[in-house]
Amino acid sequence: MPDGQIVKGYIVPGLPHLVLPRDSSSRAELRNACRLAGANARQARPDVLVIFSTQWISVLGHMVQTRPNPKGMHVDENWYALGDLPYDFHTDFDLAKRTIELGVAAGLQIRPVDFEGFPVDTGTLVALDFFNPKNELPVVCIACNIYAGREEELKLGQAVHDAIRALGRRAVVIGSSGLSGHWFTKDIQDSEDRIVGDGDDAENRRMLDLIASGKFTEAMDAMPEYARKTGADMQFKAFFWLIGALGSKNVKAKTLGYGPVWGSGAAVIEFSL
Repeated sequence: MPDGQIVKGYIVPGLPHLVLPRDSSSRAELRNACRLAGANARQARPDVLVIFSTQWISVLGHMVQTRPNPKGMHVDENWYALGDLPYDFHTDFDLAKRTIELGVAAGLQIRPVDFEGFPVDTGTLVALDFFNPKNELPVVCIACNIYAGREEELKLGQAVHDAIRALGRRAVVIGSSGLSGHWFTKDIQDSEDRIVGDGDDAENRRMLDLIASGKFTEAMDAMPEYARKTGADMQFKAFFWLIGALGSKNVKAKTLGYGPVWGSGAAVIEFSL
């Protein structure tokens, strides 16, 4: 079997405002950037999507979805008035299993999740809406361990990378995550949306510039201070995971879109190898 490869990587926002309501024209830059990212990913002809979502929160180590065909209806616990998110997709069981095996071998506490009715989170479903709208591709879903830091997430990403190579998959890896995490605490009109935190916009743009310049190690070094200043979504640890999966050599990054979602910061970043 030939070595597999990761053909594209992405950071995308995981908030339901980008897909609900379906007829909304708000936040057009982010929506269009997500659509472009999905189209670019499909053009790369992947066999599988691997999604790390900061909204699937784990406290007992790392978790990987191994249910063959998760299906159901999800209502976001915070933004329930926006509408429902039905889902019906297939898991790449072999890739999920190999990722778990390699994660264990690397010293990670990592386990499978396989039972009927286990809730699939909003971040995963928003990513699937743009990257797998017809449910044609199998998926591996990975949780965000609230207690894991840089080194653990790098190891987890490396386990994904090695599993993809070992099984000969062509994969797109996706981190579903926001940037700054400060929010409006009152109702607003979509037209009033902006980055709400003092200095958050400047910090977000500084981080995006580091990433787009290929200064990934410098970006990771700056992450603790960035997270402290901006309340970044899960300390932006999805970036650590993604770099672990991609490696940092011969990777180019480009910001496809940036803007606010209810005061928080959000961006669509494309990584090409």
